[in-house]
Amino acid sequence: MNYSDPIPIPSSDDTRTALLAAARELFAEQGYDGASVRAITSRAGANLGAITYHFGSKEELYLDLLTSLVRPLRDRIIETTSRPVPPLDRLGDVVDAYFEHLAEHPDLPRFLLERIASGQPPPAPVAAVMGAILQSLSSVVAEGQADGSIRPGNPILQSLSLIAQPIYLTLVQTPLRHFLGLDLSSGEPRQRLVAHAREFVRAGLAADLPEPP
Repeated sequence: MNYSDPIPIPSSDDTRTALLAAARELFAEQGYDGASVRAITSRAGANLGAITYHFGSKEELYLDLLTSLVRPLRDRIIETTSRPVPPLDRLGDVVDAYFEHLAEHPDLPRFLLERIASGQPPPAPVAAVMGAILQSLSSVVAEGQADGSIRPGNPILQSLSLIAQPIYLTLVQTPLRHFLGLDLSSGEPRQRLVAHAREFVRAGLAADLPEPP
């Protein structure tokens, strides 16, 4: 290296990205309260005032991080529910889409549940995204009820039951691995898990179940 060359200075975007990555790791490891501003900036290699400069506060950093995780899920679900296939097939595809997104972002359920467990309402941006997902799903359920392919019931509750399968089964992967020796994180066991959840949801929603063999 030529010591007369100027030292490269990280761009503002680089620092912001580093803060989001560090915050994601520390929030997942220690929770919101346990992850201090000093720890986040230290892990990001940024100065102590960087969070205030880029986000305004630790809370706003947390909200930005959550929003960056749930908005792609919303877009994926809305695209899936818009496909020109029968309602039950679309809802089965939603189960697949949830598992795919959670495989890419396995820390997402922990972020959401920590907020819920603390007794706080969901952050406004997250509530808006989840509301859009539920509206999209319940519209497909109502469409299936209208054409007779989905059994009667409250479309919102039926949509919540659908969502619960991939979220719960993602959350309990570690206990299942330790207590039952089931590693559902990848490979053929995970494929069987996703197929099971998809068929379970379809069976719970279908108006007419096939006769058992």
